[in-house]
Amino acid sequence: MTYERAEKLDSAAACYEEMIMLSAMVKAPRYLFLAPAGKANVALKQKKYSQALQLLYLAKSYVNKVIVNPAHIIALNNGFAKTFLALQQPEQALEYIQASELLLTDYDRPLNNRYSRNTLSLKAQSLEQLGRFAEATNALKLLIKLTEQAKETTQQKLEQEARSRFESTQQDIKLQLAEEKFKYQQITLDKLAKEGQLQAAYSVIGILAILSITIFALNQRKAYLRSQRRANTDPLTGAHNRRYILDFIAAQLIGKQQNFSVSILDIDHFKQVNDQYGHDIGDQALIAFSALLTEQLADTEYQFARFGGEEFIVVMPNLTLAQGHDFIGNLCICLKTLSLTDKKITLTSSAGVAQMQPGLALNTLLKVADTNLYHAKNTGRDKVCS
Repeated sequence: MTYERAEKLDSAAACYEEMIMLSAMVKAPRYLFLAPAGKANVALKQKKYSQALQLLYLAKSYVNKVIVNPAHIIALNNGFAKTFLALQQPEQALEYIQASELLLTDYDRPLNNRYSRNTLSLKAQSLEQLGRFAEATNALKLLIKLTEQAKETTQQKLEQEARSRFESTQQDIKLQLAEEKFKYQQITLDKLAKEGQLQAAYSVIGILAILSITIFALNQRKAYLRSQRRANTDPLTGAHNRRYILDFIAAQLIGKQQNFSVSILDIDHFKQVNDQYGHDIGDQALIAFSALLTEQLADTEYQFARFGGEEFIVVMPNLTLAQGHDFIGNLCICLKTLSLTDKKITLTSSAGVAQMQPGLALNTLLKVADTNLYHAKNTGRDKVCS
C-alpha cells in the first residue's frame, strides 16, 4: 500500500503477489482475499483490465470463506465497476454498484460517506455511458451533497486546530507590535530628555510603563498557550497525549454522549523491535503508527492519542461495539502496510475494544478495553478482541 500511494506500481504489484503466495502457504484466507483485491487495484491503475478482472474474481471466491468487513466487499464491488467501466461495459458495472448500494443501506457508520461518494461517482459514470442522463444527474447531485458533508466534518477538525494556532500567532503579532512601540517610545524619551522637554518626557514614561505591562501580559499569555500545547501533545509523535484524550472522553460524558466506543491498541513485540533494530527504529515505528492513525481518522469525528509506551487509544463517537471492532480491525490491517527503513520490518498490533454503557465509569470503560487488549495479546496477538 505504501508503494501504491507513492505510485510505484510495479513494486506494489510485486508485494501483493508475494502476499498472495505467503497467504496460500500459511493458509490465511483473509489475506487471500485482501491481497488479490489490492493487486487488482494496482492492475487497474496500470490499465491492465483483464488482469484486474481475474484478480477481482479470485478475491471474490474467498468472500464466503472468511468474515470480511462490509467495507472490503463494497471496495471489491466498486473495483469490478471501475474495471467494467474502463472496458465500456456499463450494464455489468451497474450491477456491482447496486450491490454496493444495498450494503451501504445497512452499513450504518460515519465513514460510509466515503464509500457512498465513491459508489455514487461510479453510478453517475455508468448511467452516463448508458445514456440515462437524468438519473446520472440525480446521482451527481447526491454526490455533491455528500462531498459537502465530508468537507464540513473535515473543516470542523481543521478549524479547531487552526483556532489554537491562530490565537498563538495573534499573540505573537501583538507582542511584536508592543515591543516595536516600546522601542519607539524609548527613542522618543531619549530625544526629549536631551532637549530638556521634561513635561513631554514624563508623558512618554507613562506610555512606556503601560507598554511594559502589556508586553508582560502578552508574554504570559504566549507562555500559557505554549504550555497548554505541550501539556496536551506527545513530544515524540506529535499526537495528542493521555491527558488530552481523557479530557475528550470526559467531555463526551458531560455532553451526555453515551454512544461511543473506545479501543486501546498495542504494537506487538515492540520490545523486540527496540532490542533488534535499536530505539531509533522503535521511535520511527511509533511516529509512523501515529501518522497512519492521523491519516485514517482525517475525515471522521474520532480522536486518538498516544496512551503510553507503544499503546495508542482511539475514541469513536457514535460507533457501536461491533462497528468499533470492524473499524479497529481495518486500522490493524493498515499497520501491516507500513514500511520502516530498507529492512522491510513488518509490524502487527493487538487491540481491545469497549463500548460505553449507561452508568459505566470512565475508569471501568478503560479497564474493559485494556482487559480485551490483553486477551488479544494472550491468545496469539495480531487480532482485535471486544
